[in-house]
Formats: sequence, structure tokens, C-alpha cells
Amino acid sequence: MFLPSYALAFFCLPCATLLSAIIVRSMVRLAILDHPDHRSAHTRPTPKGGGIGVMTTFGLFYPVLQAATGQMVLSFPFLMEACALVLLCGVSWLDDLYQWPPSIKLAAQIIAACLIVGGGIRLTWPTPLAGAAISILWLVFITNAVNFMDGLNGLIAGCLTCAAFVLALVAPFFGVPELFWPALLLAGCLLGFLPFNFPHARIFLGDVGSQGCGLLAGAAALYGASHTTQPSGWLLGPALLFPLIYDVLFTLVRRWSAGQSLVTAHRGHLYQVLHRSSLPITTISILEWGLTLWGGAIACLVAPQTHVWGSISGITLLILPQLVWTAWSVLRAHQGTIGKW
Repeated sequence: MFLPSYALAFFCLPCATLLSAIIVRSMVRLAILDHPDHRSAHTRPTPKGGGIGVMTTFGLFYPVLQAATGQMVLSFPFLMEACALVLLCGVSWLDDLYQWPPSIKLAAQIIAACLIVGGGIRLTWPTPLAGAAISILWLVFITNAVNFMDGLNGLIAGCLTCAAFVLALVAPFFGVPELFWPALLLAGCLLGFLPFNFPHARIFLGDVGSQGCGLLAGAAALYGASHTTQPSGWLLGPALLFPLIYDVLFTLVRRWSAGQSLVTAHRGHLYQVLHRSSLPITTISILEWGLTLWGGAIACLVAPQTHVWGSISGITLLILPQLVWTAWSVLRAHQGTIGKW
């Protein structure tokens, strides 16, 4: 039954892409609109909720893939992660509809993170309790980072698609082959959405998509860090997400140092500055995809390194292109007329 089961698993991938596209197209027709405001990159009302296609398809096919590849479907970690996704995506969709206060979204993110950590996907160092706390903070941060960076056509969907494909490709090398199928499935679901969002946006992911995908990405990074067999394999998840992590951290530090509010909506992310300086959206998004692939290459390069300097060199190689990205953003901001940064 080995070959037929894996044939079924591979057959599920194009089916997931097709179903995701069908649901996304239905959401375009449903036309629950995102109206542009002062910080929007789009200029006309555009449907949101494309993430419903991505997350619904992932939820439907993931158990099938688990069963077809011999994984336990009703395991405790699986059920806890499923509950976390249902909770977060449900609250996010209602927020897309009714614009709830940020405190409600944050509470849902924390509860979802606690469910995943309680299910066993967590760090165990430096101590089990500290590792659990770090894991919760990481999941909440990554969920928000993906949400914050979801502001240009194809940026987040493309970055996460690249990250998922790289994760699937290198998962056996890092000693976590069980991430192969979930990563491919998420990539397939996102590929069903991407043509509707890039290069021209007929629909956006919305919070349900960006936060749901952010939670999945954060959980995969945690699982990889805690189960990898490579000495420096913990870097894989953060390296693949590094373009998002860097932009968010840089923006938070810059706004804090300037005495600006950290919770007020703004247009100060590096990708937003580049867009406001008239750099084409397609150029920005494709360059961000490239930085994601760079992160995957660096993680593979330093993974076998046993000395701490291996990890330090990897982090340095991740930061260097981001410093160039930052300098380019600052230069274009000064040369253009983008107004207050």
C-alpha cells in the first residue's frame, strides 16, 4: 500500500491548489470589500477574505495527507493545532467583517499560541517553562509580523510560498521529514490564491489568511527548532521568515526611538517606504521573495556547524542584505517626496 498511498498524497496537492482557487474566486464574487485608507497601497475597494480559500483547503486536505503518509491523524498536537487555527481564523474573519478592537485579536492570538504550545510544539530550552514562554511569544510575534507585512500584492503570499517550498525541500536534511507534506500542502494552497493577488490584486488574504498562515509558519519553525538533527538547524525557520522579522523589528525600533506610537497604524515599514517612493509593487514583492530564498540557502549552509560562530556567521549573512535593503529605502525616501516617514 506504500506506493498507492503516496500517489494519493501527491494527487492531493494539485487538488488542493484547484480547490483553493475555486474558493478564492467565490470570495471575489462575494465581494466583502476592503476600503482603502491613508495607509493602503490600493486605491479602490478590493475584496478581502482570500485567506478563507487557503485556510479552508489546508484544513480539509491536511488530515488526508497525514493518513495517506502514515502519520497519526488524531494525535494530541494535531488536534490542538487544529483548535488553534479554527479559533484564530474565526476571530480574524469576524474582525475582517466588523473591525473589532486590537485587544480581541491579541487575546485570540495568545490563546491560539497557548493551544499549540500546550499540544507539545514548543522549545524545551533553556528550561521547559522558559521554553514554553518563549514559544508563545514567538508564535504571537510571527502571527503579527505576517499580518503587518501583508500590505502589497503578492508579498506575503509569495514569501510564504517560497518558504514552504524550501522547507519541504530541505526538511529531510534537517531531520524533520514529517514537515515535508504540510509544507507542500501550504505552498499548494497559496498557489491557488496567488494568481488572484499578483501582480494585480483582485482579492486580498485578509486577517484570516495572514494570521492563519503566520501561526502555521511560526509553529513549523518551532517544530523544526525543537526536532532538528542538525547542530545549527534551529536557524531554518527564522531564516526563511527573516525578511518579515527584520522589517517589523526595524520599524518598531525606529518608531520607538522617534517617540512614535507602536500601536498606531502607519506606513513606515520598509516595503511601504519603497512603494511610496514609486518603486513598482512587483519589484518589491519579487525582491522580498528572493530574500526569503536567500534565508533558506544560508540556513542550509550553516546547519552542520557545531560551533556558536557558525550560527553567528549565519545571522550575519542574513542581516547584510537587509542592511542594503534598509539603506536603499532610506536613500529613496530622501530622494523622493514621500512625506513624513
